[in-house]
Amino acid sequence: MIKRWVFFPPNRPLQTEIASKLKISPLLAQVLVNRGVADIASARSFLQPQISSLGDPSLLPDVEKASIRVNQAIREGERIVIYGDYDVDGLSATALMYRCLKLLGAQVRYYIPERLEEGYGLNADAIQRLRKDGADVILTVDCGINACREADIARMCGIDLIITDHHRPGQEMPNAFAVVNPKLQSPNHIFRDLSGVGIAFKLAWAIGQNFSSQKKVSPDFKDFLLSAMGLVALGTIADVVPLVGENRVVTKYGLHALQHTEIPGLRALLDVADLSRINLDAFHVGYRLGPRLNAPGRIGSAGIVVELLTTTCKNRATEIANFLEQENKRRQEIQVDILVSARKKIMHELNLDETTAIVLADHAWHPGIIGIIASKMVEEFNRPTVMIAVADDIGHGSARSIPSFHILEALESCRNTLLSVGGHAQAAGLKIHPDNIDEFRNMLNMATSQRLCKTDLVRILNIDAEITLSMVSKAVVAELGRLSPHGEGNPIPLFAVTNVKIVGQPRRIGSKGQHLSFYVKQGEVAVRAVAFGMGEQIDRLKQNGRTCSLAFAVKINTWMDGEQLELEVKDIKFDND
Repeated sequence: MIKRWVFFPPNRPLQTEIASKLKISPLLAQVLVNRGVADIASARSFLQPQISSLGDPSLLPDVEKASIRVNQAIREGERIVIYGDYDVDGLSATALMYRCLKLLGAQVRYYIPERLEEGYGLNADAIQRLRKDGADVILTVDCGINACREADIARMCGIDLIITDHHRPGQEMPNAFAVVNPKLQSPNHIFRDLSGVGIAFKLAWAIGQNFSSQKKVSPDFKDFLLSAMGLVALGTIADVVPLVGENRVVTKYGLHALQHTEIPGLRALLDVADLSRINLDAFHVGYRLGPRLNAPGRIGSAGIVVELLTTTCKNRATEIANFLEQENKRRQEIQVDILVSARKKIMHELNLDETTAIVLADHAWHPGIIGIIASKMVEEFNRPTVMIAVADDIGHGSARSIPSFHILEALESCRNTLLSVGGHAQAAGLKIHPDNIDEFRNMLNMATSQRLCKTDLVRILNIDAEITLSMVSKAVVAELGRLSPHGEGNPIPLFAVTNVKIVGQPRRIGSKGQHLSFYVKQGEVAVRAVAFGMGEQIDRLKQNGRTCSLAFAVKINTWMDGEQLELEVKDIKFDND
């Protein structure tokens, strides 16, 4: 697919000042500027994130009220139920809060709704069942901000409902005992982009402060908070919130806590994912641990994941981790089938030249998997995509979007064709009657065509700087490593090099020859390049004397105890094409 290269505009004065004051390379300084760093202090805190820079939890709206009520419930032996969500953010938040309250001696249990039967968030039937079971306080994590009807039901049942959530509030606020959501405050006061588990961490911190008569957490509770950062890193990375500001701090320290965790479930999870002896980064969490934790909730019941993250029994932890491994393999098999089906539908049912939003539906698709497929369709075709799994006269839809387009706003403009809708700028969920799918597809395409032009549908590669091959070295890679962890808001740096010659004999690699390995030379410098998924370009590379431009990330490939500098190619533009 054609990609459009967009170069960050250089800011030489600021770049030079940062490089000089912090004694770093101009290249690293330029990448910092590209990430929104505007002064020396911001650059220093980006490169050296400190736990001390985390905002006091009391800055969050209603957090004091919530923490005091939870402590009252602990002292009086009231029954607390943590109501979570079935994704990694919600599951890690549930586990964190459960471990926190257990440590303080609370009577606490957790409840995770079934994805297919109950759907996302609070539901009235669950609230009434929990009340019959004796719940006095329901504490939500990663959900509830738009549960106005459910909040009224909880109040009528005599339950104090405490909502902690990071999703965007609607026009009406739920009438709960307390609502803890940073998006209710002005952006100048607090960091607004915390994940669900990040907010749970802040509330746990506040609960620990209020539990102590000195307004200072005990040494044991401080150890708990530092250990719990591993759970915060899990949910923060998996939920694809921006890894800047406070999220960067908790992720940086959380990855270290995760690597050295003593939580039996996390140790067992690292073992089955073959990550126990590896320096963990955001990639390992997002693509190795996250899918395993998500798998049960996609095709079964997610509650077992919270058991994994809270059990003190090593044998039980190993048993659950092995079960997650099998569930993830089953999820992968289902995913392959749906992906093949979706691509066929795009080829036979859609004209991409006239389609600004992809809407696909099928009765055979698993509703727990379609969100993954929607993301892959966006990657492949660079259009907002909605995948709908139809079952029992209800279509369950998952929507994903391109960076420049707010999918939730577009879906809300089609609300009269939908039964329900909710989510974020880049990801959303919906329910629809099958009879309305065609009308919805037309309405969404009308909405997207009004806001997107043809250039918006060409995938953008944001290039940090144009460099020469002589500037690439192992030392540069090591220095750029200070920018990690990478993720939303802080992508891996991409560079471009022009007028390089392809030398040697390019070859296809991978089990199916789907990748490329070749060398490029500029002046006296030659470097190996690997292009994943570009195997079909082999003939163009083999043309004698061919020169090209590359967009790439630079890395060190460790193999057989050796280290080799390598360009990970994201796009190739051949000269004279």
